Amino acid sequence: MRKRAAIMLAALLGVLLTGCGGQEPPGRNDRQLTLAAPRDLVAGPADPYYTHQTLRVWEPLVTVDDKLRPVPALATGWDSADQGRRWTFTLRDGVRFSDGTPLTAESVVANIKRFLRIAPRQSAFFSLDAGMEAAYGKLGDVRADGGKVTFVLDQPVADLPSRLAGFYSMIQSPKAFTSSGDFAGKPAGTGPYTLVNWVKGQQAELAANPHYHGAAPAYKKIVVRVIPDANARVAALRAGEVDGLIDKGALLPGQVAAVAGDSGFRVVRSPSVLTHYLTFNASREPFSDPRLREAADLAIDRQAIAGKLLAGTAGAGAGFLSPVFGDLAEPGSTVRYDPGKARELVTAAGAPAEPVNILISSAETGQFPYTDIAEVLRAALEQAGLPAKVTVAEATKSVMESGDYDIFLSAYSLPNGDADYLFRRFLRSDASWNVDRRLGYRNAEFDNLIDQAAAQTDPARRRDLYHRIQRLLATDRPMIPLAYQDNPIVTTSKVRGVAQSVAYVVDLGKLAP
Repeated sequence: MRKRAAIMLAALLGVLLTGCGGQEPPGRNDRQLTLAAPRDLVAGPADPYYTHQTLRVWEPLVTVDDKLRPVPALATGWDSADQGRRWTFTLRDGVRFSDGTPLTAESVVANIKRFLRIAPRQSAFFSLDAGMEAAYGKLGDVRADGGKVTFVLDQPVADLPSRLAGFYSMIQSPKAFTSSGDFAGKPAGTGPYTLVNWVKGQQAELAANPHYHGAAPAYKKIVVRVIPDANARVAALRAGEVDGLIDKGALLPGQVAAVAGDSGFRVVRSPSVLTHYLTFNASREPFSDPRLREAADLAIDRQAIAGKLLAGTAGAGAGFLSPVFGDLAEPGSTVRYDPGKARELVTAAGAPAEPVNILISSAETGQFPYTDIAEVLRAALEQAGLPAKVTVAEATKSVMESGDYDIFLSAYSLPNGDADYLFRRFLRSDASWNVDRRLGYRNAEFDNLIDQAAAQTDPARRRDLYHRIQRLLATDRPMIPLAYQDNPIVTTSKVRGVAQSVAYVVDLGKLAP
């Protein structure tokens, strides 16, 4: 009798467990992961890339390590000849796109020629510049040579693998594109995941790629939600609605300590290539006067901004290149906080009649405490004798192109592993950013130095040229570094394999329960 009762009790418990605790809530199991990001990591078919690299839908020929050095991805190696005028890349064997077609040298060439054909084109991630010289230099030809890909350049490029790293060597199936260069349908890359569904501004749904050449990802499905508001992101994490927060600005600096103190979460902080810069509009008064750019520079207490407003998640800015650039960063870079000297310069130059307009992006206020930082900058400038106001805009590009700003606060990074991108795309005299957004920076010596550095194959000489460039920028001040930003991200303690690159890319393929 007792035995029979025990059997009945076990059966009843089994039913209860099956109906209640033995089954995960819908959509929450160890084969699915739900993450959130401050921005949409899918841009759609008109974008050159369709998705951000973080989603791991596509892979590049070359990627970078934690020192921003180029390392193999779809290319297993490379060789240069003719003093950097010819570069040959060897491809990984046995790779297929998610549409089942094989990766070939011809398909790589088709991708590079597509970039050249559609440039210039804006992107939500990294825009393609006219001529694509920031990516390839002066490219004479790109061709398939016996299973390898050869770039033939009209002028030497010392570091083509670094330039190609990431976005500039994204490779997808040629069948994914129309003749216009737009995507014909969904992207078809070689990464561990495919994009199966996307609701603009809301979420992206990824599925494991059955054709992936590497180890199969642990999660069959990943959903990445878009939650622009920083407090709402953390609330979703604490409520168990998402398993982690990724991408730049995933956690506001002021949120890091509280989240890290909860044993249910794992915060990962690592140095990143993100740097907060102040960009001056020197095409008009007051900052066409270099004395007032110097005054603004001296008025800023970078240590206080990094330590308090950025809550220790950033280092105070000094040289134009952040420390993640290794020996390319200028080792002697220092900055002064001298509000007295700032006032002297303003007195000598004359205070402007109209308030200085500090511009910030509404999108970035959900990633960094820019409203607070801008207010601190405003107060610092006013102390120095420069009356100021803060403007928060959604479309900062159009505001800058109209010239209706004086200082722009924003965080910049790289699409690749090459510092030349920052110099050439932002500050060269003919750079689109410089010209279109009214920086007004014209310096023939600077232009000559970056061109020399781009062609210099001797690492020591190239390093010395970059140091000279940064000393020149420290004097001219077209853009000044405010702080070097770490990028804190977080997952629940149930997720392992979390790491991110210096380009704040989380490898979703390595995440596991």
